[in-house]
Amino acid sequence: MTLRTRNKFIKFFLISSIVFFSLMLLTFIFSIINRSLIIPPDFRIPDFLNHIPFMKTSFIALMLSFLVLGLYVIACFYLLIRFFENTQTTEIIFFTGFLIACMAESARFITICLGLWQTFSNMLIFAGNVVLFGRTLAPLSFLCAALLSETTQRQDIERNYIIMVTVSVVFAAIIPMNTARISSTGLVTEGFIILINIFRVMLLLTSVISFFIQGIKKNSSEYKHMASSLCVLLLGYSMLMDCDNFVFFALGTAGMLIGTYRYLLYIHKLYMWS
Repeated sequence: MTLRTRNKFIKFFLISSIVFFSLMLLTFIFSIINRSLIIPPDFRIPDFLNHIPFMKTSFIALMLSFLVLGLYVIACFYLLIRFFENTQTTEIIFFTGFLIACMAESARFITICLGLWQTFSNMLIFAGNVVLFGRTLAPLSFLCAALLSETTQRQDIERNYIIMVTVSVVFAAIIPMNTARISSTGLVTEGFIILINIFRVMLLLTSVISFFIQGIKKNSSEYKHMASSLCVLLLGYSMLMDCDNFVFFALGTAGMLIGTYRYLLYIHKLYMWS
């Protein structure tokens, strides 16, 4: 993938993210006017959050988390164009996969605003599939960045990216959706949810460990810092995905911003050193 092609790809998704965010705002206004904005049921994942006094559910915190995610994606795509336009780094390409995964969370927003969670429609199932696609693509993006970012892999980046997206699509399509159980965050729960969450955690841990091992092998502090930054980023991401209280909102937002800043900073330093 040439720099020109990559930059066009990023600019396309920058424009798409702005359009998505605008549509979310219009949907929110439409739902208020038509009174279709209904608070999701008080079914929390994980359940133990119900027993922590300072983590009571807050619909406002949930809606603010969508605002943060929307602005975060737009800002990140802009920063990739602003600071990495002439930087041939494979990690940046795979980072766009994570941003696309964040965009997929807008399906939960639509589910809430249009009151889809009260139905058993195909649209509700599709919204669940979109979210599952995003939550599969996110860990795969970082895993590919950790394992497939060598110089020798650059000529195969388009193939690797397509495989990554295809795996996420197929996984989201074959996992059944339990439309009878909607979480407090507007999430259509998946079948085999425990196994799926274990699978996600394993992918994320493998990504972090892989970056750290690269740092040891190459005696590179940048890779080690990328591993620690990724930990912070992923913790923040996980909290915002399950955000139905202000504690998760505050910690998740801080983790996403700090982790992303440090992750991109050390990618840039790694390139400049190279």
